[in-house]
Amino acid sequence: MNQPASREPILIVEDAKTSFLLSVYLEREGFTTIAAHDGRQALELFKRRHPAFTILDPSLPGVDGREVCQELRRLSDVPVLILTSKGEPHDSVTWLTLGADDYVTSPFSPEDLVARVKAILRRTRPNLSKETELLSHHELVLDPAKHKVTLHGRTLALTRFEYKLLQALMAAPGKIFLRDELLDYLYPTGETVIDRVIDVHIGNLRQKIEEYPSKPRYVLTARGMGYKFADGEWHPEEDLRQAEKRRQSISGSSTTGIYQTTLGGRYQTACPMLARMFGYESAEKLVENTADLNHGFYVGRERRAEFAHLVREQHWIIGFESEVYRRDGSRIWISEHAMAIYDTAGDLVGFQGTTEILPNAGRKSRG
Repeated sequence: MNQPASREPILIVEDAKTSFLLSVYLEREGFTTIAAHDGRQALELFKRRHPAFTILDPSLPGVDGREVCQELRRLSDVPVLILTSKGEPHDSVTWLTLGADDYVTSPFSPEDLVARVKAILRRTRPNLSKETELLSHHELVLDPAKHKVTLHGRTLALTRFEYKLLQALMAAPGKIFLRDELLDYLYPTGETVIDRVIDVHIGNLRQKIEEYPSKPRYVLTARGMGYKFADGEWHPEEDLRQAEKRRQSISGSSTTGIYQTTLGGRYQTACPMLARMFGYESAEKLVENTADLNHGFYVGRERRAEFAHLVREQHWIIGFESEVYRRDGSRIWISEHAMAIYDTAGDLVGFQGTTEILPNAGRKSRG
């Protein structure tokens, strides 16, 4: 059976680069993180998400750092660690007087900072270790402490977002999560993301954990609402029928294909609709026969390089239109919504997204 897991994240109030670095190191230790990039956003997230710990850079814009620290202490006794690059020798006394639990100046070691966080939590949250117990259901096991997921004893290579989604769902089996809830969980600072991004993540996650992704047994669809994780025994056929209908709405009659590729241009996962779109009888055949999207796929040879450059720079792209070759040599116009995939170390490892066929009359001309 599933074990409970902490839903209380660590709030990182830092610039984008530092917050991403800290989130990688903290999540490796089994913590969940959320980030804010100014004082006002920090207070809003604190009130909405009730974090277990806050790392605060007082020099960020918006509300003054001292006001933020005092307000956090007024609202809660949650530990606060001050992380600053502008510290003076006497500043530590000032911040500790304002209610902070620790004070660290840059340059700092991420490993040392994580150790400080864990030490403070051991003192203030003695039951924290219980919140990092294994989550398991049949042969699927998620280990928050090691940030690892295994299926039948084999370690799965999940993206950062896939891991966070699975952890949230497994921690509350049977609970229906609305898409908006899951969006807020993955993108707590309100980043602009492509439509149906949750469906894309779930589709890719199912490709990795389900024996038959079109008939999922772990991550189930709550029709018209969102998703839930299986609770108890395998769900009855009604749940499977609903999951199949949802899959068809994404990858069947809507002429929309879901995919995940490596940086080098090889498909790792693809849905049946994408295979049919490009003239293959199955997703397996598409993956097997498409070794490199950089060559022989796009009619305009430069198009794949443009696609990869834009996603690298912007982290996602919406409505990228190209003319491509099908298996039989015929040509079609497609529109891609895609986003970058990062591993737990923060390195770019590939792309995932959706593809739709554009009628020739409806496509945009390109100069």
